[in-house]
Amino acid sequence: MAVAGIMIGLFYGLKKDGWGKIEYYWEGALGIFAAMVISWMGAVLLRVSKMQEKWRAKISKALEDKPVSTNVNGGRFKRWCEKYALFILPFITVLREGVEAIVFVGGVIFQAPATAIPLPVVVGLAAGLAVGYLLYK
Repeated sequence: MAVAGIMIGLFYGLKKDGWGKIEYYWEGALGIFAAMVISWMGAVLLRVSKMQEKWRAKISKALEDKPVSTNVNGGRFKRWCEKYALFILPFITVLREGVEAIVFVGGVIFQAPATAIPLPVVVGLAAGLAVGYLLYK
């Protein structure tokens, strides 16, 4: 959101469309990143049947309440990624879709006055939070 806000502020402040020149670079970079993450998760999920016993052992180990040293097997970040692996894929997917929504809103507002921006953005964020909360519950 910060990047989109900066781009919108520059557009209205400088009266220059800097987004049009780099729009395809952003879309391409986000698309490649999403394809890599989804491909990686797909490859992992294809091996699920072969890894069921290994996963059972890891899940039972993760559910135990014992302290973990910070110097074991790759560090704190690696353990965090292993622990929250099933959270990371949906999070990145939703994050990518959110960035695409910002790009879409940014493209639409370049044709509207600056005063037309806040209400739709606030209503969209509120609706997104409400739907996310309902899906969570």
